[in-house]
Amino acid sequence: MAVATVSKALDLYLATEAVVGQPLARKQLAALLDRQWSVHRGLLEKSSGAILSGRSGTGKTYTARLMCQHLGLPYAEADATRYTEGGYKGLDLPQIFIPLLEEAARLKDATHEARMEGLGQPAPKHTSVLKRPDIEELIEIAQTGVILLDEMDKWMLRINHVTGQVDKSIQSELLKMIEGSIEYVTDSDEEIGVRFDTSKVLIICAGAFVGLFQQVAKRMHRDADDKDYMLQESFWNQIVPEDFEKFGLLPELAGRLSRHIFTRPLNVDSLRVILRHPGGLLEEYRTRFESFGCRWAVSEAGEIKIASIAIERDTGARALDHVMSKKFDLALYEAAVAEHPVKVMFEPDMATAQVVAD
Repeated sequence: MAVATVSKALDLYLATEAVVGQPLARKQLAALLDRQWSVHRGLLEKSSGAILSGRSGTGKTYTARLMCQHLGLPYAEADATRYTEGGYKGLDLPQIFIPLLEEAARLKDATHEARMEGLGQPAPKHTSVLKRPDIEELIEIAQTGVILLDEMDKWMLRINHVTGQVDKSIQSELLKMIEGSIEYVTDSDEEIGVRFDTSKVLIICAGAFVGLFQQVAKRMHRDADDKDYMLQESFWNQIVPEDFEKFGLLPELAGRLSRHIFTRPLNVDSLRVILRHPGGLLEEYRTRFESFGCRWAVSEAGEIKIASIAIERDTGARALDHVMSKKFDLALYEAAVAEHPVKVMFEPDMATAQVVAD
């Protein structure tokens, strides 16, 4: 008789309500990580791979991180541009599993340190996670974890200095890991390292994949500059593994990474929601101004203007910090040194926020 399983997908979706403007991507990631939860529990024998694509600042890594934290799965992020194929200067690709082992150690020590604290004893410290006496236990934990390999699309531009062609050797190494292989993970050139089975690790290949939209739009005989089309579900549903092959992904790897999750470009309304989020930038600046006795008088139109300027930078939510700094930091100084009651204002026609007598 089959063992009944309880899906975590809805819990994961609800746990990421702070991610703005990405309901579909959240549902797809929830389904993907719910499957990985089954792998972690031993209900499924093998993991898979996925592509997580979207512009910078649209919530790719944030969503994946929140969901893994909610599940208690070991989760690590690795910058693909730091890794090279064997024999070249840089980090060897199997070293992407070191941060995952470190996260497994952190999860294990969270309860261990609490027990040690209760006994009045300090927790043991280690120079390298690979040198820990409990490394075999950590490997067991990490082998069902999740790695988000960010900036993976940059590999499509890497040129082999010998052949002068796009270098796909490292893609072949990654393919082997996604299919399931035994790797020896080490942080030293003088040691073989620890044995690590990759077959149950979920590897998510993330990146902006700049130019993919124009490539797909051309195939669909649509205007490559039609931003409204890019926001439609019908567009994203048309993307197939072959589109990633044309982008530069090995055909075999494109086939293995058949699960495609896309974060949509954010609009002005989405950025304003992020700006106004409890504990967000607007609240931070308002609190700082009010700590100097300065009244906050920024209009709704001013908030919309801030979001509109941020949209033009095309870096998603990350642009908000830059815009707020440019518009408010000088006014913050003026509020701090003011000797009489003042208020801070920002309207769409203002170059920067203004501190005026209240």
